[in-house]
Amino acid sequence: MSVLRVAFVLSAGAALCAAHAQSPGEVARLAAMQGRKSDTLAAVEQLTQSLPVARVLATGGTGWELTPQYSALVRFGLWDELIALLPPDRRAPGLVAGYLYGRGVALAARGRLAEARATLAELEVLRGDARLHDLVAVAAAVVAARIAASELHHEEAAARLREAVATEDRLPLDGSVAWFFPVRHLLGAELVSAGQTAEAEHVYREDLERNPDNGWSLFGLAAALRAEGRKDGAADAERRFLAAWRGADVRLLASAFWFPGPDTTQCECQRASSADRQPGGELLGAQHEARVD
Repeated sequence: MSVLRVAFVLSAGAALCAAHAQSPGEVARLAAMQGRKSDTLAAVEQLTQSLPVARVLATGGTGWELTPQYSALVRFGLWDELIALLPPDRRAPGLVAGYLYGRGVALAARGRLAEARATLAELEVLRGDARLHDLVAVAAAVVAARIAASELHHEEAAARLREAVATEDRLPLDGSVAWFFPVRHLLGAELVSAGQTAEAEHVYREDLERNPDNGWSLFGLAAALRAEGRKDGAADAERRFLAAWRGADVRLLASAFWFPGPDTTQCECQRASSADRQPGGELLGAQHEARVD
């Protein structure tokens, strides 16, 4: 990244945080939930610049509060960017856990499964740290699920994601330890791709109770309802999605960047939705016509 680009990103991140009167991590989570990738990455950059690892270590922290720099890339399917990152300071186990989580998901998504399994094994070791046990449990289950999804083992992938959801629900609602984005978005996408749309609908409705009117779950809900032949409900969910997504700068193809089999694409425009890959037809046709970018 050039010096000018870094300066722009930092100033954009600072402006966002000032506008929302929130920490950079909170701003990043909010922007990511709204599909604003550029704003998310700017806030993440601001977070890493404003909270050096040395300061975290000096206060006895694990570094987990700095992990949005990895989770944001998972949120938007930026696999190659994740894989290119160097390991963080090993003295910050929470930060290392976040790095291994992101790297494991990215390697599995790219079909580099042996490396993904090795990364997962490293991540599992960190579960022994009592401060990180539940966070690592969620992270490890997601990585294992992504490996299974890349191998088209849908039952195993869904089972591991259900496990991750259950553990995520037990996490404290403290901004410093919150999971960056709902695992239900991954589970719903996996269920839709496997044709289990009734369960997917339930998952999305649960998430919408917890995170009202978020575009990711509304998009998935529309797909699930359309697959069930419930056109009126799907149309309503699509309308709500378009309202929620009006400030977004990414085009959704599922409720997460989570697709069956390895992701060999180089950009969002090359990806086909999970629903599109199902035998029997197009489930997201109306949204494809809307072309939300």
